[in-house]
Amino acid sequence: MGSIGSMRPMGKERISFEGELGSIFPRQESLENWYGLMDIVAPILTINYDKVNNAKFTDLPAERYIAMMSDPLFLGDELVASQHLIGATKWEKVSDEEIVSHHQSRAAHQRFADVRRAEVAVKGHGHGTVTTFYRKIDGRWKWAGIQTKVIWNEFDFEHVFRGMAGKE
Repeated sequence: MGSIGSMRPMGKERISFEGELGSIFPRQESLENWYGLMDIVAPILTINYDKVNNAKFTDLPAERYIAMMSDPLFLGDELVASQHLIGATKWEKVSDEEIVSHHQSRAAHQRFADVRRAEVAVKGHGHGTVTTFYRKIDGRWKWAGIQTKVIWNEFDFEHVFRGMAGKE
């Protein structure tokens, strides 16, 4: 058989992400650099967090998305920590300007009792799939949206976030 690198593509064309993914996900000094996120997102986003916080938009301006996500009543809450792990992945080249990815996902969330972050007050983890949209804008790949499908939650996910961020 040989190594994966020596295998020939099965289809007509293999999508090359060399150099492209680096421009989509640049290394940030801070893990919560909300303003840095503006550099990698498309100006208008498609967002479907229907089963997460009821947010569903087909034409959400990037500024509004970042405001929703960084809201102190959502992921901007200093008492909330989260980690999203990606499993099996499938990429689709829709066109020379659009790529869609499908991933297994486990999103771990916990709320601490206070700012010392010594005691976990509540935790809630979501398991499902994530579809992510990318668009090439002015020669650069940009994150253009997301659709989540929650298969099941464990623990008390509904009590991790205090507010209504994105719940319109």
